Amino acid sequence: MGNLWKVTAKRESGELVKGMNVELPISERNGIPRAKEITQAILSKFNIEVGETRCTEIYFEIVKIN
Repeated sequence: MGNLWKVTAKRESGELVKGMNVELPISERNGIPRAKEITQAILSKFNIEVGETRCTEIYFEIVKIN
């Protein structure tokens, strides 16, 4: 059984605007989405590249939806 995570930007950084969010289904393991998964989802949805070092809870709110 997988989990669905919502990742929302807490602050502006480059082209990323506060409030932008992506939803990430994680099925193969437990735990929050990895930095690489977050960057790929943002690139796919918004065509914005975000450095993996910025994919932390300082920059993003990471919430388990189910």
